[in-house]
Amino acid sequence: MSGFDGRRLPVVVAVVLGGLLFGGGLLLSARLNTVIDERVRVGVETTGRVVHVERYQLGRSTTVTRLTVEYALNGARHREKLSSDLDDVRYRDGDAVILHVDRTDATKAATAEGYATEDLLLRLPTFLEAAGIIMIMLAVARLTRRGRGSPPTP
Repeated sequence: MSGFDGRRLPVVVAVVLGGLLFGGGLLLSARLNTVIDERVRVGVETTGRVVHVERYQLGRSTTVTRLTVEYALNGARHREKLSSDLDDVRYRDGDAVILHVDRTDATKAATAEGYATEDLLLRLPTFLEAAGIIMIMLAVARLTRRGRGSPPTP
């Protein structure tokens, strides 16, 4: 009989799914960073005004800062929410902020510091990566726990 039995199949599936979640989180993070970096590089530069700074908890150790910013572009006024994947409060209500706005969609803006209108989508890669790691750790723990109590296979 081979060293693989049907009881380990759920563990293997969990490890594979965990790896896919983790990898998906990394890919999404890279894609978002590329989109935001491109917007900062070639977007239309304008000055906006921070009208509200909000901080909220996502778990015990993660705090997210969200800015509400007003700006004008091509005669139209915009009011958008921007978040950052870093927990770094640089702005206060009333501060001026340099924005780089997408040339094809004036509701998409970013700052050179990494704040962007992708808002809560910036949280998704971290969630996917954490879910993948947790799934892999639970699968390995289950496999290890089974391995201790079972007799050796002849």
